Amino acid sequence: MTRTLIDGGLVVTMDPDRRMIQDGAVLMEGENILAVGKSDQVKSDFNWKTLINAHNKVVLPGFIDTHVHLSEHICRSLIPDDATDWMPNWLIPIYTNLTPEDEYYSSQLAFIEMIRTGTTTFCEAGTCLYPRTIAEGMREVGIRGILGSWTWDGPKSPDKFQQTTDQAIKTNSDLIEFVKKLGDNRIQAWPLLVGMGTASDELMIETKNLADQHKLGMGFMHASSIPSMESMDAIASLEHFAELGILDQNVKITHMVYTDNDDLDLLKKFDVKISHCPTAAMKHCKGISKYGRFPDMEARGICVSLGADSANGSDHTNMLRIIHLTAQIYKDSRMDYNVFPAETVLELATLRGAEALLAQKDIGSIEVGKKADLVFFDRDHPEWRPLLNPVNNLAYAVTDRSIDMVFISGKLVYNQGRVIGIDEFEVYAKVEELSRKVMDRAGINVNLKWPLV
Repeated sequence: MTRTLIDGGLVVTMDPDRRMIQDGAVLMEGENILAVGKSDQVKSDFNWKTLINAHNKVVLPGFIDTHVHLSEHICRSLIPDDATDWMPNWLIPIYTNLTPEDEYYSSQLAFIEMIRTGTTTFCEAGTCLYPRTIAEGMREVGIRGILGSWTWDGPKSPDKFQQTTDQAIKTNSDLIEFVKKLGDNRIQAWPLLVGMGTASDELMIETKNLADQHKLGMGFMHASSIPSMESMDAIASLEHFAELGILDQNVKITHMVYTDNDDLDLLKKFDVKISHCPTAAMKHCKGISKYGRFPDMEARGICVSLGADSANGSDHTNMLRIIHLTAQIYKDSRMDYNVFPAETVLELATLRGAEALLAQKDIGSIEVGKKADLVFFDRDHPEWRPLLNPVNNLAYAVTDRSIDMVFISGKLVYNQGRVIGIDEFEVYAKVEELSRKVMDRAGINVNLKWPLV
């Protein structure tokens, strides 16, 4: 296998000692990391074929987004701020009218944005309609991720999504088998549930059994999110999940804004993973600054990871923006400088993301034996100067403007302003074209409050 030496950078390893290696080197062999250390030592111990000069670069492990809706990029920023009916009257009509072509280009747009902003791994939110088509797009771009099918056996499901419990389980099982046959270790499929009262007890139990059978994770994608919604629906409670026997270390729950001490006890007891989506939560007025207990979860050893959510929630998939917000909002709301320090938040975006996706042996840090998922930042940008505290720079100052290269599984997927292997401009043009056709089919008018002349 070809060996590539990344030489002379400031390597922020995220390893157990959290080493930041000045004049460091990372040796890639195929898709894995073969060596990490001081440049002189690595070069004296190993041979290589290709050399990448990283002397003016900061090298990090790729960010990990544990909850993102790929399909909504086709209608990014459509929903107005004051739309309280955003789910039934905006999003459901959009999803109902998506075609495989729409979802392919929507996901490609999401992948471009992720890679450009340093995200190398994602977990879909459980709302893919055509996940096999998305898997094709993943292979073209080279991104790592977890897919899931729309799984909803609730009585109020739109016709297009209507499934019996058996049909929902079969759809997930078929997708898992399909992805396994692809033979691409960057692509996985998990059984993912939309949540919010759309899944019966039987479906939740059988979904957990399916995940266990295949040694995969399972996602309750939305829970304890909005108080008015959750108070009306007992099945959204952690206590009920525990009674069903489905809380476990391979279960990931998204949002979990409204929690009490008993909830935290259950999360800790069963080693449940949490995906926190702060930018989307703030736009949807979930009250995280007042009610969110994510710093308490982290302090108790509960795995808290970060997610972008949707293109009508965060309206972006930029992990750096999410890191910035997470490192600041809880300090302010609790008036405590010690809450979520920069170092901890960077861990949420890398190590804890890997843990939430049950992939901590493969990704999340720059260590020997792990996948070579690397992000290079160019220090010749004002946000990096002076470089006195690299972690603070990353948490509070740095933007995606300084991202120079991205590797996934040792393959260069982004280089100096362009995603490699696809035509970005063709994706942009197709999304513009297809988005308007989706709006027409869904009978939705774009609600502009200022005149477009």
